[in-house]
Amino acid sequence: MQLNSDSFNNVLNHTGTLNLETDGFVLRKFKLMDAHDVFTNWASDKDSAKYNAWSVHTSQEVTKEYVAEWVEWYKKKNYYHWAITDKETEEVIGSVSVSNIRERKKYCEIGYTVAQKRWNQGIATEVLIKVLDFLVNEVGFETIRALHDIRNVSSGRVMEKAGMIFVKNKTQIFLSGQNLVMKCSVYEYKKVAPQLRC
Repeated sequence: MQLNSDSFNNVLNHTGTLNLETDGFVLRKFKLMDAHDVFTNWASDKDSAKYNAWSVHTSQEVTKEYVAEWVEWYKKKNYYHWAITDKETEEVIGSVSVSNIRERKKYCEIGYTVAQKRWNQGIATEVLIKVLDFLVNEVGFETIRALHDIRNVSSGRVMEKAGMIFVKNKTQIFLSGQNLVMKCSVYEYKKVAPQLRC
């Protein structure tokens, strides 16, 4: 029997990308007009791409194509991709995305990017905590993993501060980006059973 994606609707409570809010940021769907901020703040930045599996965008037109795809994918209930928007300036300064969803195992992976000019301000930790809480308590994921280039120690600290636990180091092969083979550290966030909560 062939199963389609609708067969697992009762496993996870997919909502699609809903607006979330932290003290300093609004997490929302990307809009076509965000292409300028995306290109300027990270997609064109070699340092931002250095430890990631994507290639630097050579022009804002390239970024526009990507953003247009993201906007189209929002039609799917199981697509989660947030623009990190500064509450004061409304500037898009990063993103959080979910990938590799496995319905039956209630498993997914999470990734994030923050503009270099806003590094070391606790932003990634702040938004990651919010998204992890949403994915576990609203959507129903039980295991969420994230990985980072083993050289990018600061990203590991973000994961730890957000409540993720180091699992292992592994070699990861990516089909796109400048780093086709990357040695990564894997972190994991698990849903805590109610009786184990403090």
